[in-house]
Amino acid sequence: MFPSLSNPLASIASGPGLGIATVESLVWLIVAAAIVGVVAHRIKLPYTVSLVLVGVALKALGLVPQLQLTRDLLMMVFLPALLFEAAIHFPRSELKQLAPSIAMLAAPGVLITAIFTALVLQFEFSAFHIDRDMTFSHFLLFGTIIAATDPISVIALLRQLGVSRKLSVLIEGESLFNDGTAIVLYSVVLSAIQSGSYSITDGLVQFVVVAIGGIFVGALLGLFANWVLSFAEDHLIAIALTTVTAYGTYLVAERLHVSGVLATVVAGLFVGFSNKRHFDANTRIAVVSFWEYAAFFITSLLFLLIGLEVKLPIIFSHATLIVFAFCAVLLSRALCVFLPVPLLRRIGQPITFRESCVVWWAGLRGSLSMVLVLSLPESMPARQTLIAMTFGVVVLSVVVQGSTVGYLLRLLSFVKERTQTTAFLRKSIARLDAIQARLDAIRHLSAFDQPLTKELAHSLQNERADILATIKEKEHDTEFRKAQAERVHALEEQLKQAARDSYRHSLFHNIINETEAAELSSELEAAPPTDDESSP
Repeated sequence: MFPSLSNPLASIASGPGLGIATVESLVWLIVAAAIVGVVAHRIKLPYTVSLVLVGVALKALGLVPQLQLTRDLLMMVFLPALLFEAAIHFPRSELKQLAPSIAMLAAPGVLITAIFTALVLQFEFSAFHIDRDMTFSHFLLFGTIIAATDPISVIALLRQLGVSRKLSVLIEGESLFNDGTAIVLYSVVLSAIQSGSYSITDGLVQFVVVAIGGIFVGALLGLFANWVLSFAEDHLIAIALTTVTAYGTYLVAERLHVSGVLATVVAGLFVGFSNKRHFDANTRIAVVSFWEYAAFFITSLLFLLIGLEVKLPIIFSHATLIVFAFCAVLLSRALCVFLPVPLLRRIGQPITFRESCVVWWAGLRGSLSMVLVLSLPESMPARQTLIAMTFGVVVLSVVVQGSTVGYLLRLLSFVKERTQTTAFLRKSIARLDAIQARLDAIRHLSAFDQPLTKELAHSLQNERADILATIKEKEHDTEFRKAQAERVHALEEQLKQAARDSYRHSLFHNIINETEAAELSSELEAAPPTDDESSP
């Protein structure tokens, strides 16, 4: 099925015959991904989990494609596109609301995960008398390799099941930023191991300089990209400029020896926040569609290649170590998620125990960990053991956590029963919002165009009146009242978040102190919920 070759980039450059073979491998991988997508949808298995399993099966059958998951392929080709696509879609208002929580998970959380994973592994190896040529520095390096999360399949599942937007934004936002912090931390630890000298101060300074430098470069190039995009009147030019922004930002940052990952994320956020102002509707749809397909295409290849990189004999021979490592990662993830909860509540970022459980279990490990461990120097002691542990943990994480997170969501009552009445109310609200958006757009038309749309505006107003009348007719229906109560509860949570933002604003401007802010936030959380029976 697949031709065999070792280096994907060298193959293209080495001759036309090998280049054609590489393209053939790429086409077969796309075909396999399409088939997996159809089957996974039918059997209700997460798409990325299915891709990994199919990749493992292809490897076991000896059907190895020409493409391989290398550091250059991931860092230079896959990662910038995936990060930029996720960043341009990230909602500005929700990022602002959840920024402290996301920052806590993506920066201190990565450090906690790495250190605590190393400590747990040290304890496990000592307690169970595991005789391996590994020191605490190797365990710490493994902690940095495995620290970043990759919850692509989880995010898709959360959206499919209609789980609260807060959880999706929190999990996706953490993943968006912790890739950069994990790579920087990995580089610092690896450099310290290779030099044989450990300086916590130097390491922290290097970490801060590289991370802050990446954020600064991303902001600068993101602003420049916005200025250039304001002149783009053609959708193809806009797509080309966003592509240049994604890859150009990464390359410039890496050339300046700062974090290319963080730079790409920040540039994507700037472009995403302002694309509504620069682009008309058709251009915006074209740009969004292009990046959505690019992300789907790359994700499909990525998870197939992850499966193809798994060497089952090595995994089985290190099964005990992998189980210990997986347990260490889960424990460190729990500490990373649950430890900051009291602090986050004090600053107006409450996360419930149920939400924390989902964030903990949804922290899947993925391709970045595999590429980082494969990029270790050949002379690194215990390199093969680290590779086996990383690959095994990634596979267990994707398969075990990825396939069970849906059951956890249902167990914790995050998935509401979607009745016909609930669906009717949600679609009615969405239709009313769409009508209002169109009426607002008509009001902003020129003085010449407005009279031409008078009949259309009248039709939209009649449609809105019909929807409201239908809702009015159902007000006394028991099921409809339950659906309304759910909607009221969701609105209450939105209003509470608005109050928390106001308290933070008052604290920032010295209107209240930290103690008063904490008291007000506690009063807000202690406020009695609306009685479902009295809900309109």
